[in-house]
Amino acid sequence: MKRIFQFSLVGLILLVSSCASKYSKILNSKDNELRIKKANEYYENKKYAHAEELFQDLFPYLRGTPRYEDAFYKFAYSAYYLKDYENASMAFQTFIETFPNSSLVPNADYMQAYCLYLSSPKAELDQTSTNKALGLLKAFVNNYPKSEKTAEAEALIKKCNEKLELKEYLSAQLYYDLGYFKASHLYFDLLLSDYPASGKADQYMFMIAKSSYEYAKVSVPQSQQERYAQTVEDCTNFLGQFPDSQYKEKATQMKAEAEQQLAKFKKLQHEQTQKTS
Repeated sequence: MKRIFQFSLVGLILLVSSCASKYSKILNSKDNELRIKKANEYYENKKYAHAEELFQDLFPYLRGTPRYEDAFYKFAYSAYYLKDYENASMAFQTFIETFPNSSLVPNADYMQAYCLYLSSPKAELDQTSTNKALGLLKAFVNNYPKSEKTAEAEALIKKCNEKLELKEYLSAQLYYDLGYFKASHLYFDLLLSDYPASGKADQYMFMIAKSSYEYAKVSVPQSQQERYAQTVEDCTNFLGQFPDSQYKEKATQMKAEAEQQLAKFKKLQHEQTQKTS
């Protein structure tokens, strides 16, 4: 059995070496017509790495001919099928710029945006590609409202917005977790302004109130009265807009505690006034 396995492994190595040798001969061949034929065969047989390399190598020969458009389109799709999404997006963009009158431009337009969407990292990381994808997807929907891809583009727009919303939320929550309550108050307020129709709007508004409450608690005595007053205002706004929220009880409790602290300040101020009069 061991010997059979060894023979099989040697055979596999020889086969791979033979295939590599054949491809190398095609790649370096002076017969461009043969190379075009093989590039298309590789593409049809889903050997996209070989197809991509051959098509790119053939561009100087094909440029200005009717076959250039088809080769470039397959080149872009080869990168997509290889999951090289950033380069695929750039290839589709270049296709659009090179062949602006092509009937394939609408699909290339969609694929440029879709590849950027696929290259978008998780929400914790930089979202430059997500923002670019969002802009391109919106432009696609505006430019091709009757396209069969429009529904898919709209679904991707929603997903991009959800990821960008999550990115903002994580930033705001990080400030809160680190104890930077003034900053978290600001960032949750911005988050709510950017996504007022979010399904988590009550959570964001509650965190605005909670941030002001925690900020008041850790403030120096001279600033606490003003900041507890802000807490009461934030809690009142929250309870007015989301009377049935799961955070209602906690917001009500925070408001009551802030009002108690304000009552103490008023009592102290009254006593001081009495002493000086």
